[in-house]
Amino acid sequence: MKEVTLSIITVNFNNNFGLQKTIRSIQSQSYSDYEHIIIDANSTDGSKETIIKYSQETSHLKYWVSEPDKGIYDGMNKGLKHAKGKYIYFLNSGDFLFDTNVLASISFDDTEYICGNMRIIYSDTEYEDIVPPEKIDGLFLLKSFLPHPASFIHHSLFMNQEYRRDYKIISDWIHMVDNLVLKGCSYKHVNILISKFDSTGLSSTNGSIGLYERNKWIKENIPPRIYASLMELDDLKSSILGSIIPIVNKKKHRTQKRIKKIVLLLARIFK
Repeated sequence: MKEVTLSIITVNFNNNFGLQKTIRSIQSQSYSDYEHIIIDANSTDGSKETIIKYSQETSHLKYWVSEPDKGIYDGMNKGLKHAKGKYIYFLNSGDFLFDTNVLASISFDDTEYICGNMRIIYSDTEYEDIVPPEKIDGLFLLKSFLPHPASFIHHSLFMNQEYRRDYKIISDWIHMVDNLVLKGCSYKHVNILISKFDSTGLSSTNGSIGLYERNKWIKENIPPRIYASLMELDDLKSSILGSIIPIVNKKKHRTQKRIKKIVLLLARIFK
């Protein structure tokens, strides 16, 4: 049996309307080398009936379940256990693909982390586009994030690592830091709008929880003095002096490379 290229995993809980939008955006894709997995947390709003109807309409839905779980990351881990694709893509209920040719525009070339752009929808007239950087370093991820609904992650990065269930919101960020910073996995930014993100979701409406969890993880994994030094280094990069450094070291940008090596070394030491 031919290995499918992409496993799309959708986690849902009592969001039947959003689930239907997500399903329609997947069904409309011109790309066909994918499987779809839906993990529903025992919804009571008609979501299960929507999934059953969908399963009768497509052969792409390879697995689905509707049962109680222990939160969104528990649901995502359940989906991972049934995924067969070379790449994993999480598109949860309420989020949807930007247009019908999005997936066909991605080159799944064995880069371990492929990330595109994401549009956050605030209202019918208000939105914000999130554009990740061309290159990733530890300083970026410690202060920011990559948009999960626009990220295609090589399946190998989940072989011995699930999402942590002891965090409610930032386990995907922890996975990014661990793989992109500590393990130095390959990364590529594609300048394409991949998805539209539902701003009423858990991570958007509980920003204070996300901030608390991120600070908690940083305190547990990076000593305060080291973290403060990294933030000072980040400020230096954006200062006048920081703009001069790459010019002085124009040849192969040696200073920037050394900064990255320092970040990686400190991260590994204090893992």
